[in-house]
Amino acid sequence: MRRLKHKHTRRSIHFYEINYGFRKPYKVILDGNFVHALRETRMGEPAELLAKLLGAPVKCYLTRCSLLELKALGAPFSDTLGAARKAGLHLSCGHDDRALSTAECILDNIGKTNPEHYIVATQERALRQTLGGLPGGASIFTNVNGVHMEPPSEAQRNAIEQAGEASMGVSKHERAAEAMQQLPALQRGPREKSIFRRKGAKGPNPLSVQKKKRPERDAAGSDHADAGSKPKRKRSRKKATDEAGANV
Repeated sequence: MRRLKHKHTRRSIHFYEINYGFRKPYKVILDGNFVHALRETRMGEPAELLAKLLGAPVKCYLTRCSLLELKALGAPFSDTLGAARKAGLHLSCGHDDRALSTAECILDNIGKTNPEHYIVATQERALRQTLGGLPGGASIFTNVNGVHMEPPSEAQRNAIEQAGEASMGVSKHERAAEAMQQLPALQRGPREKSIFRRKGAKGPNPLSVQKKKRPERDAAGSDHADAGSKPKRKRSRKKATDEAGANV
């Protein structure tokens, strides 16, 4: 199960690297509830767990609005506030005059295209779904089985596919419509003659049916012998009638 989780994580981070330019060390914005969940389960320090999950060094950040939200929760979250201040670097969110909620603050820093390539570690499902609808919006969460990375959403994959088709010049739907328009003309047009010709059966080899030549005879009536070969000696046999007369 652990090997399968790391396999999915490598695929997800590779998708963000290829299509959105994520680079090492990865920059992770920690949410206050994510830090609190790690303390409750006693899994360890956020930076160590995230580096192990992503397979590369990470830089953890916390926004001012997130720290103020933890401080407003009172004594039950005082230990979480202290752990959060130690776990991440302070990220100037630009909301010094008016503090926002953690989700609003993070989305404002992410923007519409996430140009800084932030990965958000949060327990809020609604925030993770919103990030999935943004180009390059990556998120991480934790549960009793450990820390996990959300896979790229269907909207992000479709956006990358459409961008690839646009770069090719003609979309897949346009190619399909153009082919359907040309189909009636192709059906009505004359059929071209095939240049393929079937080969007929071949005749016998003329050398195999050629008659054998008889050896030529010289003036003496003898066959031409091969050069260097000795002439064959003919045996003379008596006729049967001579033998019969001799016996009488």
